[in-house]
Amino acid sequence: MPNAGSPPDALKVGLYDAYLPALTAGSHRVLVQQSLTYPDPDGTAKAHHYYRDEAFLVRGPRVFLDENDIHARYPSAGAMGDFERHVPSIVLRKRALPWERELALGGTARLPWMALFLLTEAEFQAQGGEAAVQLVAPEALVAAGRRSADGAVLLPRLDPEPDNDAGTQRVSVLDLERDLARALCPSAADLPLLAHMRQVEMGDKPRAAMHGAGEFPVICARRVAAPGANLAFLVSLEGWEELVEGTLPEGPGRLRLVVLARWRFTHDPAFPHSFSGLARRLAADTLRTHSPPGTPETLARPLACGHTPMPCRRGEGAARLAWYRGPFAPAPVAPLPVDEFAHADAALIVSPEDDALTLSYAAAWQLGRLMALASPSFLAATRAFITEDAGPREVAFRLDIFMRNHLLAIRREWGAPAPSPAADTEPPDGFHAALKMIDWLKGLMLLDGVPFPYLVAGEALLPVSSLRFFHLDANWLLALANGALSLSGSATRAATRAGPPMRRLLSRILERCAAGPAAELDPKGELLDRPRTGFLLRSTLVADWPGLETVVTSAPESARPLRLERLAPDVLLGIAEGQIVRLTLKEPPEGLAFRLPEPRADVPEPDARGLFSPLARLRAESANGLARLTPAEASAPPPDPLSAAAFAAGCLSSGSIQDVVWEIAR
Repeated sequence: MPNAGSPPDALKVGLYDAYLPALTAGSHRVLVQQSLTYPDPDGTAKAHHYYRDEAFLVRGPRVFLDENDIHARYPSAGAMGDFERHVPSIVLRKRALPWERELALGGTARLPWMALFLLTEAEFQAQGGEAAVQLVAPEALVAAGRRSADGAVLLPRLDPEPDNDAGTQRVSVLDLERDLARALCPSAADLPLLAHMRQVEMGDKPRAAMHGAGEFPVICARRVAAPGANLAFLVSLEGWEELVEGTLPEGPGRLRLVVLARWRFTHDPAFPHSFSGLARRLAADTLRTHSPPGTPETLARPLACGHTPMPCRRGEGAARLAWYRGPFAPAPVAPLPVDEFAHADAALIVSPEDDALTLSYAAAWQLGRLMALASPSFLAATRAFITEDAGPREVAFRLDIFMRNHLLAIRREWGAPAPSPAADTEPPDGFHAALKMIDWLKGLMLLDGVPFPYLVAGEALLPVSSLRFFHLDANWLLALANGALSLSGSATRAATRAGPPMRRLLSRILERCAAGPAAELDPKGELLDRPRTGFLLRSTLVADWPGLETVVTSAPESARPLRLERLAPDVLLGIAEGQIVRLTLKEPPEGLAFRLPEPRADVPEPDARGLFSPLARLRAESANGLARLTPAEASAPPPDPLSAAAFAAGCLSSGSIQDVVWEIAR
């Protein structure tokens, strides 16, 4: 069961007003002038002037936004929960994106070129519902007189620009009535307060593509969520400077805005939707299937051990019962008496009680071979390093000897400083081929690229809203490696060579990889004998909070995390050395929800439609000396009380954040 009483650590988040790029997207000119004075042939000194005028284009998103540039939405798309006083927001991945384009407004401050509009369901339907959202050609946004083809819609004031993201795509646009657009659009004074950048630590997060280490721009609406359905639209304000300044010209009754992203959520107090609430409702267990009462022992025992039944037919024989379990077991798995298999059938296990087959290791062997065949780089490296028939253990033996003989060169390749003076020697034949093989095997032993059905054989093992802990089965990994290394040929020669077993050879290779520049000449070769454990999390937490942080405590304490990665939109995998004794799920600070503080008589409240002015609130709070986040809670407390960072700090409800912890019995 999770520990609901665990207090959170101090928020480790830096808040910044903006991240301004050196050059904004769009057209630029460079004008160079040089004047030289030198004598003409007649000896008279004259001034000579030289000019160079070059135009260039800085490309950047304008009318399209790639989904990969969006890190998170809050509330998430399709969410249903209690969002009272919550301000919807969107978290992006390119740190300078909201400031990459420049609005043609007076003043020296650079304002964000995008804004988040929030509509109620009634307002959206009044605009025509989905008919108000259209797909148009990019060139249709640039028209004489700024009118749509039928003259009923006012277009943005856009200059033609060669757009690298246009092509044959069509632009999503939203047609809004003038009065509604005026109400939703932030003023020039409020607009800079509704976008800021957060800088967070990335160490406990799954791997993700980022532009800048842990730097996330955030854009929020100037409206709180309304009861019922809400629709959020991230729109471009480029060409709508008049809308921002409140100086719209007379004309059509509707305005056309470019939509960069959109989503829908529902505010309903009857459905609490919070990070800690969802985390505490996770069903935690080991990775196995519970059999109903009365199940025969021959079926109940494999199910309790994490196996999944499946039909099997070998050759032309009759169908028979078979069991499969991937590399994740609910309990430690004892080593097999053999650790080398010449072919997949050699790894089959037959039950003497009911003649049932266990396919786990045979399937792993075959998968390893298929993955090796599907990797051109590993295949080429194997052919370059092994020029004659050799079985899996022979290949592992040669790789181990190779690493021992060329350890100094390998250490340098992995980042160790070169000796002084550095030896100017060519790497031996097969050096880079061997390193490619070793690097590929290192990833394979952490299950990189292994298809999900091989990891979890059925949905019953990992249902929705579940957390499952497991032990990594070293036998499965050995079978996988046997299959991958079987490309080198038969095992006839390997069978006669005396030497360490496959388990120890592979362990020595992996131990040197783990040590990197500090790799030892003769490691112990015990890695595959040491416990390694992990967890699988299947929940909307993974999808709705992409930066979900996990802190794993293992025994011994010196053990370290090995892999943390999203396998699917709602599935997270974590693997660590040692026995996991404690798992903590943390709400990601870059995605912390905006929530207006509780009402105060001296601070302006949102109006009847939920609209508010962040500047008016900040001025009132500053005048009345209201408390902000302390330096212990915000690593970069904003010095300006009327800044975007100050508004963000005031809306981050740190008191409602709790870590959710699981203690695992050893």
